[in-house]
Amino acid sequence: MVSRIIELEQRDAGEEDRTTRFVESARGTWTVVRRHRVILFVTMALCVLAGAIYILLSTPDYRATASVEVEDVPAGAAGAGAMQNPVSAADTESMMQTELEVLRSRALAEDVARDLALVGSPVFFQGMDARRPAQGQGSLTQRQVEHEQVIKLLRDNLQVELPGKSRVLRISFVSADPALSARVANSYADSLIRADLKRGFESGVQARRFLLGELDGARKDLERAERDLAVYASRTGAVPVEAATDEDKKNDGKKADDRAAKPDAAPVPEGSTAARLAQLNAFRAQAVADRIAAQKRWESAKAASAETLPEVLGNGAMQQLMAERAQARAALVEERQFRKDAHPEMREARARLAALDDQAQAMANTIRASLRQEYEVAAHGEKQIASEIAALEGDARVERGRDMQVSMMGRSVETYRLLHDSLLQRYRDMASQAGFQAGRIQPLDRAAVPTTPFAPHAGRVMLLASLGGIFLGLLLIAARHMFDDAVTSADTLAERVNLPLLGAVLATGDQPAAPDIFVPIAQSLQLASVAGLPRSILVTSAQEEEGKSLTVNALARALAQLDKKVLVIDADMRRPVQHSLFRVNATRGISEVLTGQAKAEDLIVDSGVAGVSLLPCGAVPPNPAELLSTPALDALLGAVRDRYDTVLIDAPPILGMSDAQLLAAKVQVTLLVVEWGRNHHGGLRVAVERLRRAGGSIVGAVLTKAHGRAYEYDYHRGG
Repeated sequence: MVSRIIELEQRDAGEEDRTTRFVESARGTWTVVRRHRVILFVTMALCVLAGAIYILLSTPDYRATASVEVEDVPAGAAGAGAMQNPVSAADTESMMQTELEVLRSRALAEDVARDLALVGSPVFFQGMDARRPAQGQGSLTQRQVEHEQVIKLLRDNLQVELPGKSRVLRISFVSADPALSARVANSYADSLIRADLKRGFESGVQARRFLLGELDGARKDLERAERDLAVYASRTGAVPVEAATDEDKKNDGKKADDRAAKPDAAPVPEGSTAARLAQLNAFRAQAVADRIAAQKRWESAKAASAETLPEVLGNGAMQQLMAERAQARAALVEERQFRKDAHPEMREARARLAALDDQAQAMANTIRASLRQEYEVAAHGEKQIASEIAALEGDARVERGRDMQVSMMGRSVETYRLLHDSLLQRYRDMASQAGFQAGRIQPLDRAAVPTTPFAPHAGRVMLLASLGGIFLGLLLIAARHMFDDAVTSADTLAERVNLPLLGAVLATGDQPAAPDIFVPIAQSLQLASVAGLPRSILVTSAQEEEGKSLTVNALARALAQLDKKVLVIDADMRRPVQHSLFRVNATRGISEVLTGQAKAEDLIVDSGVAGVSLLPCGAVPPNPAELLSTPALDALLGAVRDRYDTVLIDAPPILGMSDAQLLAAKVQVTLLVVEWGRNHHGGLRVAVERLRRAGGSIVGAVLTKAHGRAYEYDYHRGG
């Protein structure tokens, strides 16, 4: 029971620790984002601007959609109303997927291209915002290359949807031309229906092959006879006569043929196409004359003043209005002889005259507008008559061809009745017995011409641009936070490596700073532990040239001013400088102590500063890390710890060597020296992490080479 309670308490403690870490991490992330909010806002603004430019420069695309329904049993098939075997859901899904693949196939795209005559059409390439091939490639001709590009554009811009588990296919096409999108979508639907009908027709081709061949032969013979008759009629100028009889009208199997032959064989009525053409030509001549007269009147009205137009002058209401205006103007002149302009009757007279002027001008403008309207009506009438004449001329040509064709059909009706009808009846009987398969695909909705663009979608683009800007801004902030670890204030120091700032020192060149500047830092070190000033302090930096040796020298002098007895150990056995800073000439030091060649008390020298002693480096060893990893270092620190209030150790930089990590594990606390504004490119975090993994306790950091006002601004404003 007790173990269960302990386990629950440990689990609760673990959950609380995770919650605390999460809250601290979230707070730290928010601090970083808030500090670099300018980057986020600028990046987001640039992305939004890029999205707006994209919307303005993009060609709008229009999507037209047609829909068809796919049925299990073909509509109109024999036996469609009878009981059918149930179709499983897997079979239905397989059938719908098959239709989807048929829509995406190259064969259907080629059918659409043929149906709309897209190959060789510059309008299609303009609507697709694509460049039309000007020449061939390799062994392909220009038309073959254009054909391949048309097929590729059709397949790439086709969109096929199968909503849910329905049997409806939505066929959409996207292009820059809304009318083209609707045409292609409808053509795809029609081609799919034709392809389905073709497959249904060919399903019984094996059983009806012979009969179809015979029927095709009869049809070819009939066409050949009709062509011979057409040649004969064109050479002789004879008018073909009707060959149908009363028996044909009573034959149920030939009603469709009679309906095609009888109307055209009737006498030409008085209101024939030729008569209508003659009448419309007369109307066009009159319309041209009317339009010319109206145009002249309108051009004269445009060039002359409105009040001087004959139509205006001849208008009775206008003449009366002009007479009233003349009387009002005369009355105003007469009143001006006796009264001043400010007199109420004078103002009333001027207002009356102005009203009459406005009425006259409005009436003149109305008459001019009527002249323009007469011209426009005359021009529109002329165009309408011309369009009707053009349409009738086409109808006349079609009518002549149809008359010839009907006469040819009339001359061969007897042969058609004996051969073609018998084969057709046999074919119908066979199709009924075999359950002729009609089309399973039925049209639902035709594609209408879209009125609004499908793409680019302004709202969607701006939303994506905003989200992309936020994501990119956060990415840049994260990159800067990871690779820019420059420290300029206590806030940035805490943000970068989570260390407190003990103080900052202005740049002093290669000379140690005044001890008075380091007195506050020394006082802060006295509060670094419960026992007061730590007995051993390691001073190091992430990289070289950050001022750690000058910091050790100045800090030792500051502690001496606080009546502390300090020992400075120059453990930077790679580039020792403490003997130079204290102006001490020593050839032996810590390297000899660690190798057992001498004792520490024999090599510790007076630094020349009251209360400060120095254990110099001595000879530079070939591998300082091996010396620092020996038990001799522990013995050295144990021998001097009780004789001094504190021991300051000048260590090499952390990055690139392991000396600092070895020393950090031996001392009580570590003081990190950081150069103000120096970008370590992530090295500062790595250095602190290495010290912590080595077991070092980092008491804080000192900023060196600070730049006065810049540091003061960063320190008080939060960097």
